[in-house]
Amino acid sequence: MNERALFKAFLAVSDTLFLAAAFMAAYWVRFNVPLFPPPPLADPGTYLRFSFFLAFVGFLTLYTSGMYRLQQPFFGIDDFFAIVKASSLAHLIAAAISFGIRGQIPGDAMETTSRIVLALSWLFGIVLLTFWRLGADGILGAFRRRGMGLVRVLLVGEGAFGASFMRLLKENPELGFSPVQHVESLDPEALSSILGQTPVEEVMVTSDDIGPQEVLGLMNICQQRGARISMVPNLFHVLTSRIQVREVAGVPIFGLDERIFLRSSRILKRSIDMILATTALILLSPLMGIIAALIRLESRGPVIWTQVRIGKRAQSFTVYKFRSMYPDAENRLADLEALNEAEGPLFKIRNDPRITRVGRVIRKLSIDELPQMVNVLRGDMSIVGPRPPLPREVAQYDVWQQKRFEVLPGLTGLAQINGRSDLGFEETLRFDFYYIENWSPLLDLKIILKTIPKVLLAKGAY
Repeated sequence: MNERALFKAFLAVSDTLFLAAAFMAAYWVRFNVPLFPPPPLADPGTYLRFSFFLAFVGFLTLYTSGMYRLQQPFFGIDDFFAIVKASSLAHLIAAAISFGIRGQIPGDAMETTSRIVLALSWLFGIVLLTFWRLGADGILGAFRRRGMGLVRVLLVGEGAFGASFMRLLKENPELGFSPVQHVESLDPEALSSILGQTPVEEVMVTSDDIGPQEVLGLMNICQQRGARISMVPNLFHVLTSRIQVREVAGVPIFGLDERIFLRSSRILKRSIDMILATTALILLSPLMGIIAALIRLESRGPVIWTQVRIGKRAQSFTVYKFRSMYPDAENRLADLEALNEAEGPLFKIRNDPRITRVGRVIRKLSIDELPQMVNVLRGDMSIVGPRPPLPREVAQYDVWQQKRFEVLPGLTGLAQINGRSDLGFEETLRFDFYYIENWSPLLDLKIILKTIPKVLLAKGAY
């Protein structure tokens, strides 16, 4: 049994014990804490046996939810929702069985398992598993940084992205991968030879320019050598992720689903935006007052800085931000064009000399964008969506890149929680298009919750 299999087994046993402990903790609270109605007749032995049954059902639901694949590098919102889903399903199953067999167990005077115990067990189980999995992340990360339990991967594909991705994996072993080599050639014989000489568990294709025949050839080689194959999606794959199949005279026809936000979805998203923006402005008004005072004390000029951005349907609007630069920043832009660190139409400098001291702090924490809550209330922006570009950036867009304008721009988005200013233009588009094609209220909630630690850690912001 390899190291990953051992850790999975450790997780499975621990999860089962925590679920059983949660149920017995709920039992103790129900029958010892005087906050509930008088307890019914209870047999501790029956509850103990039932706790292991519930824990086993919980393990099965966690397993089917993919909680033992160890594919995600860290515990995240997706894992939390998987725990809630698995715990809910396990308790529903256990409750149904409990009520189905009540009074039929010989020697058991209980009519049924206490519903209060089941409800408390559900809550305790979610809390315990969440904190346990957060701790398990630290344990797994420590093992991986010592070179244990890593997936050996071979990167295949031309271009600079493969080399940079390999460097990223090497510098961050906690992601769970050990890159053994980056091969630019897609020659099947050469790849087969490498896989025969080097133990590889997964082949990652990082090239955008790869045809179907090459993919099929790689799949065949990987199958023969017992290695998984995965691909980094290009923009075409993201744009065509919502394909519908219909039949015409017995012939399958593939069509793209171009429905972007149905009317009911737009109403729901707008309602959520209004509630969140209003709440944020009320709760954060003292902080915004302090920031305004600090900006005014450091340099002359307006506290609120306005700029024209491009929003939905490629319409221009005025965006509001706390001023983080000196008043003459726009006039000095031409002198700094040669220092641009971004690709495509973007302009970014890691140590921009136009930024004030206060501005550097509020930019790092992204609180310079708090006034954009007013833009949300006005309907210019949403809480979540692609970031609004500048007119000079849009002037360099190709036609297909204007798909970004099919939805309202947002304060945060997938690009902001996956790299922020460190992302290139094409990578940003990849995230924006995925969001447009796959929007849901749950996706918005996940992005908002993931934005909080990104902002607090100030990673990728400048």
